[in-house]
Amino acid sequence: MIKMTTEWNFNYIGTGKKVILKPGKYKLECWGASGGGRFDEWTECAKGGYSKGELTLKKETILYVYAGESGYKKFSNISDWAGFNGGGRGPNEGVDPKFTTCGGGATDIRLIGGVWNDEQGLLSRIIVAGGGGSIGTSSFSSIGLGGGFAGGMGVGAGTTCTGGTQYEGGVTVNSNGNGSFGKGGIGNVCAGGGGWYGGAGASSSGVGGGGSGYVLTKDSYKPKGYIPTSEYWLENVNSIAGDNTSNAHGYAKITLLQALPFLNISSYNSSTATFKADHTDPTLLTKIEYFIDDVLKETITTDLTLEKTINYTLEDNALHTLKIVVTDSANATVEKVVSVSRGIAPLPSGSTTDEVTNKWIEIKDAFKTGKTSIINTLALKNIEANLNNTLVELSEKIKTSFDSSDASVQDLMNQLTEKNNIISQLNAKYKIAHGTTSIIQNSLWSAYLYDSNHNNNYERQPKTWIGVEGLNFVPNLFFAECEYKDSSSVYYKHFVFGTSGIPSISGETDFVVTSKFRKPYGNQNYSAFGQAYKSNKGSIWIENNTYVPAIIPEIDGVLYNWYAIKFI
Repeated sequence: MIKMTTEWNFNYIGTGKKVILKPGKYKLECWGASGGGRFDEWTECAKGGYSKGELTLKKETILYVYAGESGYKKFSNISDWAGFNGGGRGPNEGVDPKFTTCGGGATDIRLIGGVWNDEQGLLSRIIVAGGGGSIGTSSFSSIGLGGGFAGGMGVGAGTTCTGGTQYEGGVTVNSNGNGSFGKGGIGNVCAGGGGWYGGAGASSSGVGGGGSGYVLTKDSYKPKGYIPTSEYWLENVNSIAGDNTSNAHGYAKITLLQALPFLNISSYNSSTATFKADHTDPTLLTKIEYFIDDVLKETITTDLTLEKTINYTLEDNALHTLKIVVTDSANATVEKVVSVSRGIAPLPSGSTTDEVTNKWIEIKDAFKTGKTSIINTLALKNIEANLNNTLVELSEKIKTSFDSSDASVQDLMNQLTEKNNIISQLNAKYKIAHGTTSIIQNSLWSAYLYDSNHNNNYERQPKTWIGVEGLNFVPNLFFAECEYKDSSSVYYKHFVFGTSGIPSISGETDFVVTSKFRKPYGNQNYSAFGQAYKSNKGSIWIENNTYVPAIIPEIDGVLYNWYAIKFI
């Protein structure tokens, strides 16, 4: 007897590898490739990441596995490097044989095969392990790691090369080096790793950003055009940066965790049904049962994987259920339930469920003519009937109700008018507007500090403001923010938050808070500065035309994003 395969291993081969999996529960694991660098051993380079998850397949499924190429290779020419699965291209380093400083490729499992960078293929990935960024000059193997749900941060001389995230590629000062969906950024010195989104490359000495990892779940980010549906959601997921410590190239593994039965009903009608049962391991099947209206009709224990046709007799014109259940030696089951009938409504005997559905669609369309005597949930409103009626009898009663004059379009119009009035009231109460605005420099405008307990008239003159004009409502909340990095890789985040008509703890009604947060690269904590002012006093107004103080950004050209909200 041929032993059933329970583990599939995939190493880097420079192309995708097709695998056919029977229904069952599988563990999917991917390890990304390392980035390049001028070192004697690849272990000194930024490592690829690791991602894993468990996938339950309910039908035979074809998957494609793409193992990433390492950026650590010795070539006499950079053109010999393929850059398979997203590692960014960097330059040669050193004398022959040269070492590349290219980014490591991602390793992924996807639904659509073909060339690795095909857009549909990239949009069909269900699990990804990010590749490491390359190292330009000296060993920085603790940064630029492949993801992880976020790729490791890279670094250039005086610049930052971020790793890929769940939502975007890594970014750097030179936008040509930015990472993108599935691809690491290029660099004059070092490049970004491939990934779900690729890391950024560096144009000066340092380390490229790592690519991000990804595992499809119910709550994971899904970009526009993403192909996999809910049947491919994974469970028990994780993604760890830099966890590929055993191989320069990427690799993947699929492990069968649980063999499962499966069932396909190919046809059925009022008297027969044809189906086929199978199993990840067919030797584990034990029985097949079928039921009519939950009454067991037959148990089959032989030739369980052969196609079968069963015969049954329906005694009346009512709608019945046919249920087929397949069981294995571990008592794992799969079942399918279909509706069968001998005659429903004005349809002929032996009608299929699709034909019955089409008839009820016709009835639904008739409802739209203005008749409102319709089924209320499962009971038939305004129709004298009981559960003993056949559907043929009920259909005639429904038809009679349609022909009656107990309902009119005016009833529906009255309800619609009532709902529109409610919507109009809500629209008048709740409003929101948003946009961007630049700063205003005006040292003559005044503001008063929010300090009602000590000094109610402490006047200040902030030099920097932001303004929004022409709102068609008076907001209760006004919020604005901006963020940026300066040339020294210091990260800044600015906030403005103002209220109007919302009482505070002290009894004062309106205030505006401005703040600036600052964090140099590598720091674990922010430093912050801020002020609190009275709103709607001095030059501060939160009205149709809103003007509030703001803290000036450290670099030119930064815009504030703003939101104005009315809810009172």
